[in-house]
Amino acid sequence: MEKNTKYIFIELEERNGEYEYTHKSVHELLDDKKTTTNKFVKNHVKEFYGGKAKPYDGGYYFHGGEVFVSISSWKSISKEQHDVLNQFL
Repeated sequence: MEKNTKYIFIELEERNGEYEYTHKSVHELLDDKKTTTNKFVKNHVKEFYGGKAKPYDGGYYFHGGEVFVSISSWKSISKEQHDVLNQFL
């Protein structure tokens, strides 16, 4: 039986004091349902630094409010794109 998978590319924005960073990653999900993808992306940003995350304005604060991480964007990609990007990210 063929596995029904979906590949996604995620960009997160991090604000840490005066510094801002972009984190990019690719992931393979177990199915291609939109609800699965939305849940995965939300959990990915929520667990980015581990520990306690405080939700705020579409993102999460970590380390007592010193670091803020939010979803910049995400999009579906093909398996071929996933395989190439996975080599470099």
